[in-house]
Amino acid sequence: MKIISIFVGKIFVIIGKLMHRGSSLPGMMALKVDKKFLSKLKYPKTKLIVTGSSGKGSTSSLIADVLIDNGYSICFNNAGSNLKYGVTTACIKNCNLLGKIKKDVLILEVDERYVKEIYQDIKPDYLIVTNITKDQPPRQYHVDIILKEIEHNLPSNTNIIITMDEPYLRNFELDLPNKMLYYSVDKNKYSYKNQLFENLNIYYCPKCGAKLKYDYYNFETLGKYECPKCDFKWIKPKDIATNLDLDKGLIKIDSQILSIGGDMLIHAYNTLAAYTFLKTIGIDSQKIIASINRYNHNKNIEFVKDGKLYKALNCKAENATTYNACVYKTYLDKDLKDIVIGWKEISRRYNHFDVSWLYDVEFELLNNKSLNKIYAVGIDKENIKKRLLLAGIPESKIITADNLSEIKESIEQSKAKKVYGILNFDYMEPFKDTLGGE
Repeated sequence: MKIISIFVGKIFVIIGKLMHRGSSLPGMMALKVDKKFLSKLKYPKTKLIVTGSSGKGSTSSLIADVLIDNGYSICFNNAGSNLKYGVTTACIKNCNLLGKIKKDVLILEVDERYVKEIYQDIKPDYLIVTNITKDQPPRQYHVDIILKEIEHNLPSNTNIIITMDEPYLRNFELDLPNKMLYYSVDKNKYSYKNQLFENLNIYYCPKCGAKLKYDYYNFETLGKYECPKCDFKWIKPKDIATNLDLDKGLIKIDSQILSIGGDMLIHAYNTLAAYTFLKTIGIDSQKIIASINRYNHNKNIEFVKDGKLYKALNCKAENATTYNACVYKTYLDKDLKDIVIGWKEISRRYNHFDVSWLYDVEFELLNNKSLNKIYAVGIDKENIKKRLLLAGIPESKIITADNLSEIKESIEQSKAKKVYGILNFDYMEPFKDTLGGE
């Protein structure tokens, strides 16, 4: 059955190439032939799964780039499908007719609700959990559900890589016997003493339930914490990065300068997750950093037109934490600015139109003297406007529009010297094309 599954899968890989499709179909057909197909393959010595509410794609891609740059061969589901069928397709593409994947490392980016379906067949050596945040409420419901989904079926010998700075993620340490590997971003010039994000966070000790005390915050609940009622507290990990500079997109670790691939704190955490894994499997830190600095580039869109700086920040709709990261980025910039918020669609995968997550975003931080105008654009322009009004932003500063073309002239004539786009992926290129022109 295994050989038949491989043969069928490889035929559909060829068909998919001819049709310019096929990230899931070959895997689907192979599993129809043999439901136990994945358990019958021979995998590489090192197997990694990357999951989490956000950042798993960029983290796994960076790991893949560094491994290839250092002479490793990899099997990676980089075709865009992170469910079981997509994982199976990647394995089919990389295995021979006997089911052996002749690669050095297996890297799988897997949706957090579906990792439990992969564990028992593939038995990962390492699991990176980038974060667990309130995400896609109609599908994910609650962070505790996602935590349990990720924990379910996980082999006890899998090493779990997470940040020490997020107390909620340390539920893995409390719930499971697995070895934990931690990384951290040290206190820096962007850290703050009093919490800025009041709408979303979980401040409570996962061990006893008491409200945690923070020495400082890096972002939302990320920071240095301790419980006033039990022994739960932040413990300095082996891999701790210092000297964060978001303007330059750099951080320091192991006495070396490391590119974080962006200008927001979330980029630093994703990069450090990749660094921790690569160092753990034995790659020299200097080689890792050289490769990361070569491949880890800022993926946000930025350009200057008529003396005005335009910056598009890619946000995942339905995820308040990624929006908060972008809001915080604009908040840190005290220059007079216009801000564009919007999307063409909320989700391409799920047929729902939930906007409840807008009320978890700390739009209140935008209500300051550096805000010139804020543009609510797209299908939910009125819902965005309602949320901005609730944040105390004057109605005179809010402009609604059906599309980006309608606001182009207003932005070009604006007295603001900077324009930030806090945008879903479907507005990133239109932002550049419409507002940037040639």
